[in-house]
Amino acid sequence: MLFILAENEYTLAPVLLLFLCLSVLFICVQLHLRYRGLRHIPGPFVARFTDLYLAFKTWTNHSPIDLHLELHDKYGRVVLYGPRRVLFSDPSAIPIIFNTKNPLRKGESYETTSQAVKGKVIHTIVAIRDEARVTAMKKHIISAFTTTAILDYEHHIDINIRRLMKHLSSAGDEVDISEWNSAYSYDTICRVAFSEDQGVLDAHKEASLLFKAGRDRFEHWYTWLSLPGLERLIFKNKMVTWKTGTSPLGQMATARLMKRTEDGGLGSHHDLLDRYLQAGTKNPQLFTPPTIIGLALSTIHAGAETTAHSLTVTLFHLIRHPRVMASLRAELDGTKLSSPPLWTEVKNLPYLEAVIKESGRISPLLIGPVEREVPAGGMEIAGTYVPGGTIVAMNVHALNRDPNIWGADVDVFRPERWLEAEPAQLALMERSNLYFSAGRRLCIGQHIAWIEMKKYLPEFLGRFDIELKHPEKPLKVNRVTMVYTVEEMLIKLTPRTAWPRVE
Repeated sequence: MLFILAENEYTLAPVLLLFLCLSVLFICVQLHLRYRGLRHIPGPFVARFTDLYLAFKTWTNHSPIDLHLELHDKYGRVVLYGPRRVLFSDPSAIPIIFNTKNPLRKGESYETTSQAVKGKVIHTIVAIRDEARVTAMKKHIISAFTTTAILDYEHHIDINIRRLMKHLSSAGDEVDISEWNSAYSYDTICRVAFSEDQGVLDAHKEASLLFKAGRDRFEHWYTWLSLPGLERLIFKNKMVTWKTGTSPLGQMATARLMKRTEDGGLGSHHDLLDRYLQAGTKNPQLFTPPTIIGLALSTIHAGAETTAHSLTVTLFHLIRHPRVMASLRAELDGTKLSSPPLWTEVKNLPYLEAVIKESGRISPLLIGPVEREVPAGGMEIAGTYVPGGTIVAMNVHALNRDPNIWGADVDVFRPERWLEAEPAQLALMERSNLYFSAGRRLCIGQHIAWIEMKKYLPEFLGRFDIELKHPEKPLKVNRVTMVYTVEEMLIKLTPRTAWPRVE
């Protein structure tokens, strides 16, 4: 019996070994066939076979800024960062990846930005990947976001600037300006969208839950962008969403829509929500109630924290660079401005715009990969062939540190570069500026942000002299997220003795 067993073992051993070898060979062949289309693109070995490489990096608190710069430093301007993911830092890739004529579909990672509202998954306009659907939606609402249309809401911005200045005047000589900027941005976008704010400016210390909700969404996006299918399984399946509580932002958007219905519905107010409701009457199949809630969510989330970030980093760079502050003050004090300044008074101030753009270059808003999907048939991007189905993205931070675009002093905060550049160089700089993204999915609310910033900064700098409470410390930020977020910026406020404004 033992002999028979031993004989069987010896007989089976070669068979098992052969089976194991064939299995390994089969797996290797499958991997080769699957990924051979990207074999010409350099990148980490593990990243060629699994998205767990990127997941490990995001889950172990690797900032996208550091990770992406490390990859480009090691592998060049085109680098593989996942089995179907390619990252570019070459500016010639921008008009292809962000093509306006035949736009590339957004990557699946955008689906992680959707939210659960009352047990249902609501897609914001940012999360919608169907380009035809987004184009159809924009045809109905884009007119509400033009500069001319937004001027109808300018008085809402003025109200909150006055409220903010009043609070700051009595807040003492030390404030966390990042919190106040968030309060201003949230209340302002709510007034523009819904004709009334959340009262955040009046109780900004109690509004931390609202701020946290917005920032948590950006962190969630970055945490799960590598494995959107798993994110969908864990957070978006029906077994989970039916008992998932609605986020503070979702509660706000839903409450505003319900209140509008109670207040008279369509035509009762002159704001963005009314424009969304108008679109719903023209195309109810496209603008369903969940879609309108998604638009309201997009308006609040994308329009608030992002503007707050821009204002805060601009003030930080101005404090750190007294020469630039003096030059900006000279432009502002030398211009006859109302209080708050009118858009017509500040829209064409060249140095003010250059300061805001330069702040966005040094401290970009989007720091994670803005992904697009290559269509079937593949395409050439920046001289590199990329097969269909591949996810491609631009490395914004690497672009912003490219001396071929910005000059040898690329690491210096110098707004004058935007004013001194020759036309061809300036055109390259503008094309490479992805602060509001690019192409068909260019931020629909960018004009609102520009008006908010260009009105706020002259008023604030006209009223106060500012300095950092801890100038020896770096700016406290969250870099492990999709959107660069300032967590705290303590400053000292001193009222200016001469108030160069017309009340």
